[in-house]
Amino acid sequence: MFSGNNVPKGTGSIQAEVYFSNKYKPLTCAPEDWIEPVIRDLRRMGLIREEDHVVFRSARLLKYANIIFDLERADALKTVHGYLDDLGIAYCGRYGDWGYMWTDESFKSGEQAAEKALAAAVPFSQERRVAGERS
Repeated sequence: MFSGNNVPKGTGSIQAEVYFSNKYKPLTCAPEDWIEPVIRDLRRMGLIREEDHVVFRSARLLKYANIIFDLERADALKTVHGYLDDLGIAYCGRYGDWGYMWTDESFKSGEQAAEKALAAAVPFSQERRVAGERS
């Protein structure tokens, strides 16, 4: 969350996320309208001090940024993962697993999907032999 390695010397950085959903919590204003309330709340929580000067601020709307956990999720997940499993497609990460994951968890999920795909793959030498037999 805080880093001195990607900002000017003597400063730090912090990122905040505010979630919206067309279904549950629609965005009713411009994303930029949330900058000041977020800064105010960061100060209220003690994450930044009153005397801290915010050098840069930006708001972005990422339409498909987070997995929504609702009452329909379990059935939807069973359907989607079942279909992908039937096709032999390895899924991974935040969107493939439909899970709220940190970067390291997403990386591990990718490794597991790669291992699954490699285990199911035809060995290269066998693949060459089969290809040669067809010609």
